[in-house]
Amino acid sequence: MDRIWELLAKKFSHEISDHEIKELEFLLKKHQEELQQGEILDAIFNLEIIMGDDPAMLERSEKRLLRQIGEVPANDLPANDDLAPADSRLKKHFRRYSKLYVAAILNLAVLTGLYLFASHNAAGNFVNKINTERGAKTTVHLPDGSVVILNSGSRLTYDKDFGIKNRRINLEGEAYFDVKKDPAMPMLVATSSVTVTVLGTTFNVKAYAEDSIVEASLFTGTIQLTTEKDPERVILLRPREKVTISQKQNNYTSTPKEPRNETVSLQHLTLNRIDSSFDETAWLKNKLVFRSTRFQDVANELQRKFNVYIYFNDTVFQDIRITGTFSNESIQEIIPALQQTIPFHYTSSGNKIYINQ
Repeated sequence: MDRIWELLAKKFSHEISDHEIKELEFLLKKHQEELQQGEILDAIFNLEIIMGDDPAMLERSEKRLLRQIGEVPANDLPANDDLAPADSRLKKHFRRYSKLYVAAILNLAVLTGLYLFASHNAAGNFVNKINTERGAKTTVHLPDGSVVILNSGSRLTYDKDFGIKNRRINLEGEAYFDVKKDPAMPMLVATSSVTVTVLGTTFNVKAYAEDSIVEASLFTGTIQLTTEKDPERVILLRPREKVTISQKQNNYTSTPKEPRNETVSLQHLTLNRIDSSFDETAWLKNKLVFRSTRFQDVANELQRKFNVYIYFNDTVFQDIRITGTFSNESIQEIIPALQQTIPFHYTSSGNKIYINQ
């Protein structure tokens, strides 16, 4: 474990080599059951910042570190808040890298999309969170051996009992799953509007809150899906099938809180014979594929991929349908290309794009 702390400290202080980064990733996966990555970050985050080499301050921070990881029970600590001398495997290491831990606290943001963050849910249970920033993708190796690839602007959360008491995951955004089979413990992937139950298979779920549709696409195995609005109805998917659930707000409702219209449809996936891929997983190869997609949903996709903001000054364009494929084009190339089929004008300022008539 000492080596993990050392490498994390180097990572935060930008003093880590490419070889050490690979070593850190290997150690975090190897010791995940012994010490969750989130617990490491939680311990670092709760340390006081040490300025200089004040022995008293260093001692207090040592004590707080040991309490965080359970090395010394809280009720065994002296009342005067002084830590009694102990032959701890962390004391020598902590003294050596105390300044690096300061850098670690100040640079905690660099772990976004790379390591697990610690938090607590409403019930007070420890929860792992993985966030992927706009314009990025993250591969997550779950404790049960399953692999998840998160698309940009997505979040994955699961609690400390994952793989032990349950295999429940909460997803916000889009992810591709390669699930390890376990008949005794199905995996549940829950979004705000659908829940997917799976034993072992490969599938893709797209459920961004800002999009008008939710999609679940199956490539191998079988999955079953239920919707929040009709939990009694079970939708069974077979390989190369996709279910699409429309979440478009009823234009005649008076407030956003009123129920949305929901339309469920089942389609067969079409294999692209050129590269043997599916449109639903084009994002894994950094491609954008639109098939009669609302301009607003196209804009949402572009915002997430290129970290831009697209505003419609005239809402008439939002429901126009777009079909097209983009591979290596930049946002500066895609917007003019869309103008070839839709008569609109646009202006841009920094990372903001305004669509006008």
